[in-house]
Amino acid sequence: MMDKERCRRCRIGWLVGCLLLLVGCTTELAYNTLPFWSHYYLDDIIHLTPTQSRHVKADLDAIQQWHRTHELPRLAEQLGLLAAQSTEHQTWDQLRDHQTAFKARLQATLNEMVPATTRLLQSLDDRQAERLTQFLKEEIEDAQARRDEESPQSWLSDQEEELEERTERWVGHTQDSQMPFYVEMAEYQQRAMPTFIKVREQLQARLFGLIENRQQDDLDTQLYQWVDDLVAWRGGKGTQTDMAIYRSRRLDWLLRLDKSLNDDQRLHLMEELQEWESRLQEMAEQK
Repeated sequence: MMDKERCRRCRIGWLVGCLLLLVGCTTELAYNTLPFWSHYYLDDIIHLTPTQSRHVKADLDAIQQWHRTHELPRLAEQLGLLAAQSTEHQTWDQLRDHQTAFKARLQATLNEMVPATTRLLQSLDDRQAERLTQFLKEEIEDAQARRDEESPQSWLSDQEEELEERTERWVGHTQDSQMPFYVEMAEYQQRAMPTFIKVREQLQARLFGLIENRQQDDLDTQLYQWVDDLVAWRGGKGTQTDMAIYRSRRLDWLLRLDKSLNDDQRLHLMEELQEWESRLQEMAEQK
């Protein structure tokens, strides 16, 4: 029974990754088959009725077509701008504007999903809503349990490695002189973790409340606000100052990391950005 549950959660975890692919688009195959797999795994959680299934399929297809037509060209354009500016050191304003632009694309995609999400939530009976809520709670508890099993030093080491790997995907090999950057950010993220957790818990509680009170007339309005706060990672009054400080320090860190790039790394970054610009343009033209 436990193995079956693990397999189910693994499949759903992949779905979460797929939803992010709607913005990131790591492969053409994943992008093109995303509506099919999203429907499949959603049905695995909720047990959709035939009517719900038809509506979900139609909504997912429509969202993907909208994303292909409207968002992929904008993402490609933004990557092209970033590549053009990466020939030299980025300025603080440029980095801030790029971050704002990519967050805007993410929010536009999530906003496009709100009407379909509203229709689905309001079509759920109590048993389906309970399944969805229970699944989300179990996923959260499992993630927390995995974090609790890891020592602070082990988490720090893993985070440093992840930061390095993410950077190397774009700029190639890391120089020894750049290693302190990963240590610095990992340590700062560790110190900021209580704030991250507080924001996450606030957003989770609101989401569970929306599922429970899904028949409210203004559900779509509340979902739009929730998406806005999710993208901004915005919690209550007790977190706003700490999150503002974190964002400022993260931007400063990115600025210094950008200035540390040598000519080979900068060329590698430009080529990667240009390649992704071309790939997204090609995907946008597919029918």
